[in-house]
Amino acid sequence: MGARLSFLDAARGLAVIAMLLANLVNVFAPERPRWLAHNLGDELQLFDLPAPVFQFLIGTSLMLFLARHAKAGAPDAVTRLAIRRFVLLIGLGGVLDALAAGHLEVRWGVLQTLGMGGLVAVVFAGMSDVVALGVAALIVVTHYGPGNNAVHRSAVDCMPFLSLTLLGLVVGRPLAAGDRAGFRRRALVAAVTCLTLALGLRLAGIPFNKVTGTSSFIALAGGVGSTLMVALESFDASGLQAPRSLTLLGANALTAWVLQYVLVFYPVTYAVTPPDLSEAFNLGVVVVVTGLLTTLTLALARRGIRVPI
Repeated sequence: MGARLSFLDAARGLAVIAMLLANLVNVFAPERPRWLAHNLGDELQLFDLPAPVFQFLIGTSLMLFLARHAKAGAPDAVTRLAIRRFVLLIGLGGVLDALAAGHLEVRWGVLQTLGMGGLVAVVFAGMSDVVALGVAALIVVTHYGPGNNAVHRSAVDCMPFLSLTLLGLVVGRPLAAGDRAGFRRRALVAAVTCLTLALGLRLAGIPFNKVTGTSSFIALAGGVGSTLMVALESFDASGLQAPRSLTLLGANALTAWVLQYVLVFYPVTYAVTPPDLSEAFNLGVVVVVTGLLTTLTLALARRGIRVPI
């Protein structure tokens, strides 16, 4: 498939907006409704889901990337290009997080986990669905909860999230062949299976915990990601296309993420203390800053300026 799929870019756009909001709430709104928080351990909140959903979308997008670039070059060259991009993503994340922390050191974070998921997905992109799903299941079984460290703590501890990228890879495989009906069926099966599994695991006593990537949470995130894909693809197929600004943002999500560091995290770390006035004012600042970051991302994208990874 040569053209981009607008519904997939729309999914990335929604995910990155939610990720920006979640982070900016922590920066500008120390006092806020509890439901706007995230990373509260065993207490599931709405903003716990955007990052793992984006992790899922990495796998889905990879299949399209490989198919699109394979037409212009040898498969081995395309694989090397994908590996290089994910390695650069890990490196970029390490630099951004180190500078945001105020001192240089080896750190792990969201971009690094996304990049690691991409590398794992590249390895299994040419293997069967059974193998990819088997590896994803093995990760979930061996990292079901007890003993898990924080997902964004290291390259080893991020393994629960890597199963989401493998699931996204399998769900997105039909898109590489232009089979949207097959994709819709896979996404629907994945949604029902994952949500049912998530409920069963939660009832069995395994809490939804995004921080450590418990098996119930990973199943929930896989179900939410698959459901989002089913919904957006169905809307797109019926002619209800997402706004161009949303799809353009999704295609340039990494630019928005980097701008967040440069224009928000670094000034707050080194120079500016955000005002803490009222809950309403602080939440208004979150919305305004998110809008400014997305607007600048779109303006740069229209001029061909983007983070080229």
